[in-house]
Amino acid sequence: MKIGRAICLCFLLASLLTFLSLSPVLAQDEEAKIELTTSYYKLEIISGESASFIVELNYQGAEARIFDLEATGPTDWVTYITPAYSTGTQILDIRIEPPLPDETYSTERIAVNTAPGYGLMPEPGEYQITVEATSGEIKGTIQLTVVVTARYEMYLTTPDGLLSTTATAGKDNYFAVAVVNVGSAAIDDITFSTKKPRGWTVEFSQDKISSLEAGEFQTIDLNIKPPADTIAGDYEIILRASGNQASDSIDYIRVTVKTSAIWGWVGVGIIVLVIAGLAFIFMRFSRR
Repeated sequence: MKIGRAICLCFLLASLLTFLSLSPVLAQDEEAKIELTTSYYKLEIISGESASFIVELNYQGAEARIFDLEATGPTDWVTYITPAYSTGTQILDIRIEPPLPDETYSTERIAVNTAPGYGLMPEPGEYQITVEATSGEIKGTIQLTVVVTARYEMYLTTPDGLLSTTATAGKDNYFAVAVVNVGSAAIDDITFSTKKPRGWTVEFSQDKISSLEAGEFQTIDLNIKPPADTIAGDYEIILRASGNQASDSIDYIRVTVKTSAIWGWVGVGIIVLVIAGLAFIFMRFSRR
Protein backbone atom coordinates (compact mmCIF):
# COMPACT_ATOMS: atom_id res chain seq x y z
CA MET A 1 0.00 0.00 0.00
CA LYS A 2 2.77 2.35 0.97
CA ILE A 3 4.68 1.39 -2.16
CA GLY A 4 1.68 2.23 -4.34
CA ARG A 5 1.30 5.61 -2.68
CA ALA A 6 4.97 6.30 -3.20
CA ILE A 7 4.72 5.43 -6.90
CA CYS A 8 1.70 7.70 -7.35
CA LEU A 9 3.47 10.52 -5.53
CA CYS A 10 6.55 10.14 -7.73
CA PHE A 11 4.35 10.15 -10.85
CA LEU A 12 2.54 13.32 -9.77
CA LEU A 13 5.84 15.00 -8.89
CA ALA A 14 7.33 14.11 -12.29
CA SER A 15 4.24 15.42 -14.09
CA LEU A 16 4.40 18.65 -12.14
CA LEU A 17 8.08 19.14 -12.95
CA THR A 18 7.41 18.43 -16.66
CA PHE A 19 4.57 20.95 -16.74
CA LEU A 20 6.67 23.56 -15.01
CA SER A 21 9.53 23.01 -17.45
CA LEU A 22 7.24 23.31 -20.49
CA SER A 23 5.09 26.20 -19.32
CA PRO A 24 7.61 28.93 -20.31
CA VAL A 25 7.78 27.49 -23.82
CA LEU A 26 4.01 27.32 -24.04
CA ALA A 27 3.79 30.89 -22.84
CA GLN A 28 6.37 31.99 -25.36
CA ASP A 29 4.52 30.16 -28.20
CA GLU A 30 1.31 31.88 -27.21
CA GLU A 31 3.14 35.24 -27.42
CA ALA A 32 4.68 34.54 -30.83
CA LYS A 33 3.78 37.23 -33.38
CA ILE A 34 4.89 38.86 -36.60
CA GLU A 35 4.65 42.49 -37.64
CA LEU A 36 5.04 43.84 -41.19
CA THR A 37 6.48 47.35 -41.55
CA THR A 38 8.00 49.54 -44.26
CA SER A 39 9.71 52.90 -44.47
CA TYR A 40 7.48 54.05 -47.34
CA TYR A 41 3.79 53.17 -47.32
CA LYS A 42 3.02 55.21 -50.45
CA LEU A 43 4.93 55.30 -53.74
CA GLU A 44 4.13 57.56 -56.68
CA ILE A 45 4.46 56.35 -60.27
CA ILE A 46 3.48 57.57 -63.73
CA SER A 47 0.62 55.60 -65.26
CA GLY A 48 1.94 52.42 -66.89
CA GLU A 49 5.07 52.16 -64.75
CA SER A 50 5.87 49.74 -61.90
CA ALA A 51 6.46 50.13 -58.15
CA SER A 52 8.51 48.16 -55.63
CA PHE A 53 8.16 48.31 -51.83
CA ILE A 54 10.69 46.97 -49.32
CA VAL A 55 8.79 45.32 -46.45
CA GLU A 56 10.30 44.13 -43.15
CA LEU A 57 8.95 41.02 -41.41
CA ASN A 58 9.66 41.39 -37.69
CA TYR A 59 9.16 38.05 -35.94
CA GLN A 60 8.99 37.40 -32.20
CA GLY A 61 8.81 33.77 -31.11
CA ALA A 62 10.62 30.84 -29.52
CA GLU A 63 11.14 28.70 -32.62
CA ALA A 64 11.87 29.06 -36.30
CA ARG A 65 8.80 29.32 -38.49
CA ILE A 66 7.96 29.24 -42.18
CA PHE A 67 5.58 32.01 -43.16
CA ASP A 68 3.40 31.81 -46.27
CA LEU A 69 3.50 35.07 -48.22
CA GLU A 70 0.72 36.59 -50.29
CA ALA A 71 0.43 39.95 -52.06
CA THR A 72 -2.85 41.13 -53.57
CA GLY A 73 -3.05 44.10 -55.92
CA PRO A 74 -5.72 45.79 -58.06
CA THR A 75 -7.53 43.89 -60.80
CA ASP A 76 -5.44 43.58 -63.99
CA TRP A 77 -2.23 44.40 -62.09
CA VAL A 78 0.67 41.97 -61.73
CA THR A 79 1.74 41.77 -58.07
CA TYR A 80 4.37 39.42 -56.66
CA ILE A 81 7.00 39.04 -53.92
CA THR A 82 10.75 38.58 -54.30
CA PRO A 83 13.75 38.65 -51.96
CA ALA A 84 14.64 42.23 -51.13
CA TYR A 85 17.84 42.26 -53.17
CA SER A 86 17.14 39.59 -55.80
CA THR A 87 14.10 40.72 -57.74
CA GLY A 88 14.45 38.04 -60.39
CA THR A 89 13.11 35.25 -58.14
CA GLN A 90 9.49 35.13 -57.00
CA ILE A 91 8.90 33.60 -53.57
CA LEU A 92 5.78 32.21 -51.86
CA ASP A 93 7.14 31.68 -48.34
CA ILE A 94 10.06 32.54 -46.09
CA ARG A 95 11.75 30.91 -43.08
CA ILE A 96 12.44 33.18 -40.14
CA GLU A 97 14.64 32.12 -37.24
CA PRO A 98 13.79 33.11 -33.64
CA PRO A 99 15.49 36.25 -32.32
CA LEU A 100 18.82 36.04 -30.55
CA PRO A 101 18.78 36.16 -26.73
CA ASP A 102 19.67 39.86 -26.66
CA GLU A 103 17.13 40.82 -29.39
CA THR A 104 13.40 41.46 -29.19
CA TYR A 105 12.65 40.12 -32.66
CA SER A 106 14.37 38.87 -35.80
CA THR A 107 13.90 40.60 -39.16
CA GLU A 108 13.73 39.49 -42.80
CA ARG A 109 13.15 41.78 -45.78
CA ILE A 110 11.13 41.17 -48.92
CA ALA A 111 10.30 43.22 -52.00
CA VAL A 112 6.68 43.65 -53.06
CA ASN A 113 6.53 44.41 -56.77
CA THR A 114 3.47 45.58 -58.67
CA ALA A 115 2.67 46.98 -62.11
CA PRO A 116 -0.36 47.34 -64.40
CA GLY A 117 -0.83 44.59 -66.96
CA TYR A 118 1.06 44.91 -70.24
CA GLY A 119 -0.10 47.92 -72.23
CA LEU A 120 -2.48 49.16 -69.52
CA MET A 121 -2.36 52.73 -68.23
CA PRO A 122 -4.58 53.12 -65.14
CA GLU A 123 -6.44 56.32 -64.41
CA PRO A 124 -4.77 58.67 -61.91
CA GLY A 125 -5.60 57.77 -58.32
CA GLU A 126 -4.60 55.60 -55.36
CA TYR A 127 -4.35 51.80 -55.70
CA GLN A 128 -4.08 49.48 -52.70
CA ILE A 129 -1.71 46.53 -52.22
CA THR A 130 -2.29 44.04 -49.36
CA VAL A 131 0.58 41.88 -48.11
CA GLU A 132 0.11 38.99 -45.68
CA ALA A 133 2.53 36.66 -43.86
CA THR A 134 0.93 33.61 -42.20
CA SER A 135 2.23 30.69 -40.10
CA GLY A 136 -0.50 28.69 -38.42
CA GLU A 137 -2.44 31.04 -36.20
CA ILE A 138 0.17 33.79 -36.48
CA LYS A 139 -0.58 36.39 -39.11
CA GLY A 140 0.73 39.82 -40.05
CA THR A 141 -0.73 42.24 -42.60
CA ILE A 142 0.32 45.53 -44.17
CA GLN A 143 -1.46 47.91 -46.55
CA LEU A 144 0.59 49.68 -49.22
CA THR A 145 -0.53 52.39 -51.64
CA VAL A 146 0.53 53.16 -55.19
CA VAL A 147 -0.30 56.72 -56.24
CA VAL A 148 -0.70 56.85 -60.02
CA THR A 149 -0.24 60.16 -61.83
CA ALA A 150 -1.23 60.85 -65.43
CA ARG A 151 1.09 60.00 -68.31
CA TYR A 152 1.27 62.79 -70.88
CA GLU A 153 2.71 61.54 -74.14
CA MET A 154 2.09 62.68 -77.69
CA TYR A 155 3.24 61.13 -80.96
CA LEU A 156 3.51 63.02 -84.23
CA THR A 157 3.56 60.87 -87.37
CA THR A 158 1.94 60.46 -90.80
CA PRO A 159 -1.13 58.32 -91.60
CA ASP A 160 0.92 55.99 -93.83
CA GLY A 161 4.19 56.23 -91.91
CA LEU A 162 6.03 57.84 -94.84
CA LEU A 163 8.08 60.95 -94.12
CA SER A 164 8.52 62.13 -97.70
CA THR A 165 6.45 63.87 -100.33
CA THR A 166 6.74 65.61 -103.70
CA ALA A 167 5.93 69.21 -104.44
CA THR A 168 5.69 71.34 -107.56
CA ALA A 169 7.39 74.74 -107.34
CA GLY A 170 4.90 77.58 -107.23
CA LYS A 171 1.92 75.24 -106.65
CA ASP A 172 -0.17 74.08 -103.68
CA ASN A 173 1.00 70.67 -102.41
CA TYR A 174 -0.90 68.89 -99.64
CA PHE A 175 0.61 66.55 -97.04
CA ALA A 176 -1.14 64.95 -94.03
CA VAL A 177 0.21 64.37 -90.51
CA ALA A 178 -1.42 62.68 -87.52
CA VAL A 179 -1.27 63.82 -83.89
CA VAL A 180 -1.74 60.83 -81.55
CA ASN A 181 -2.29 60.96 -77.77
CA VAL A 182 -0.59 57.79 -76.45
CA GLY A 183 -0.79 58.90 -72.80
CA SER A 184 -3.46 58.41 -70.12
CA ALA A 185 -4.92 61.92 -69.96
CA ALA A 186 -5.99 64.69 -72.33
CA ILE A 187 -3.44 67.07 -73.86
CA ASP A 188 -4.66 70.64 -74.27
CA ASP A 189 -3.91 73.57 -76.57
CA ILE A 190 -1.82 71.81 -79.21
CA THR A 191 -0.21 74.21 -81.67
CA PHE A 192 2.04 73.65 -84.69
CA SER A 193 5.25 75.14 -85.98
CA THR A 194 7.71 74.37 -88.78
CA LYS A 195 11.27 74.98 -89.78
CA LYS A 196 11.38 75.26 -93.57
CA PRO A 197 13.61 76.56 -96.40
CA ARG A 198 13.71 80.32 -96.86
CA GLY A 199 10.85 81.70 -98.93
CA TRP A 200 8.67 78.59 -98.55
CA THR A 201 5.09 78.69 -97.26
CA VAL A 202 3.65 75.95 -95.03
CA GLU A 203 0.02 76.36 -93.97
CA PHE A 204 -2.01 74.12 -91.63
CA SER A 205 -5.64 73.16 -92.16
CA GLN A 206 -6.16 74.26 -88.54
CA ASP A 207 -3.86 76.25 -86.31
CA LYS A 208 -4.74 74.55 -83.02
CA ILE A 209 -6.26 71.46 -81.39
CA SER A 210 -8.08 72.59 -78.25
CA SER A 211 -7.94 69.18 -76.56
CA LEU A 212 -6.99 65.65 -77.59
CA GLU A 213 -8.25 62.87 -75.31
CA ALA A 214 -6.16 59.85 -74.31
CA GLY A 215 -6.08 57.19 -77.01
CA GLU A 216 -7.39 59.53 -79.71
CA PHE A 217 -5.72 61.00 -82.80
CA GLN A 218 -6.42 63.81 -85.25
CA THR A 219 -5.22 64.33 -88.81
CA ILE A 220 -3.97 67.73 -89.94
CA ASP A 221 -3.33 68.73 -93.57
CA LEU A 222 -0.32 70.83 -94.54
CA ASN A 223 -0.12 72.94 -97.71
CA ILE A 224 3.54 73.03 -98.70
CA LYS A 225 4.28 75.68 -101.33
CA PRO A 226 7.85 76.22 -102.57
CA PRO A 227 8.52 79.47 -104.48
CA ALA A 228 8.03 79.32 -108.26
CA ASP A 229 11.76 79.73 -108.88
CA THR A 230 12.79 76.84 -106.59
CA ILE A 231 15.42 74.62 -108.18
CA ALA A 232 14.40 70.97 -108.54
CA GLY A 233 15.83 68.73 -105.81
CA ASP A 234 15.31 67.42 -102.27
CA TYR A 235 14.57 69.76 -99.35
CA GLU A 236 13.94 69.28 -95.63
CA ILE A 237 11.09 70.43 -93.38
CA ILE A 238 10.91 70.04 -89.58
CA LEU A 239 7.46 69.86 -88.00
CA ARG A 240 6.64 70.28 -84.29
CA ALA A 241 3.41 69.92 -82.26
CA SER A 242 3.38 71.47 -78.77
CA GLY A 243 0.66 71.07 -76.13
CA ASN A 244 0.40 72.25 -72.54
CA GLN A 245 1.42 68.85 -71.19
CA ALA A 246 3.49 67.23 -73.96
CA SER A 247 5.11 67.79 -77.35
CA ASP A 248 6.70 65.88 -80.20
CA SER A 249 8.32 66.59 -83.55
CA ILE A 250 9.13 65.08 -86.93
CA ASP A 251 12.72 66.07 -87.44
CA TYR A 252 12.92 65.20 -91.11
CA ILE A 253 10.28 65.42 -93.84
CA ARG A 254 11.88 65.15 -97.26
CA VAL A 255 10.23 67.26 -99.96
CA THR A 256 11.24 66.47 -103.53
CA VAL A 257 10.59 69.58 -105.63
CA LYS A 258 9.69 69.33 -109.28
CA THR A 259 9.58 72.39 -111.51
CA SER A 260 6.30 73.31 -113.21
CA ALA A 261 5.73 71.90 -116.74
CA ILE A 262 5.50 75.42 -118.14
CA TRP A 263 9.13 75.98 -117.21
CA GLY A 264 9.99 72.88 -119.15
CA TRP A 265 8.35 74.31 -122.25
CA VAL A 266 10.08 77.61 -121.63
CA GLY A 267 13.38 75.75 -121.53
CA VAL A 268 12.57 73.95 -124.75
CA GLY A 269 11.67 77.28 -126.38
CA ILE A 270 14.95 78.82 -125.29
CA ILE A 271 16.87 75.88 -126.70
CA VAL A 272 14.98 76.19 -130.01
CA LEU A 273 15.71 79.90 -130.17
CA VAL A 274 19.38 79.34 -129.50
CA ILE A 275 19.61 76.66 -132.18
CA ALA A 276 17.75 78.87 -134.65
CA GLY A 277 20.04 81.78 -133.88
CA LEU A 278 23.13 79.68 -134.39
CA ALA A 279 21.76 78.35 -137.70
CA PHE A 280 21.01 81.88 -138.91
CA ILE A 281 24.50 83.07 -138.04
CA PHE A 282 26.07 80.00 -139.66
CA MET A 283 24.08 80.45 -142.91
CA ARG A 284 24.81 84.19 -143.08
CA PHE A 285 28.53 83.82 -142.70
CA SER A 286 28.70 80.78 -144.97
CA ARG A 287 27.38 82.85 -147.91
CA ARG A 288 30.32 85.18 -147.62
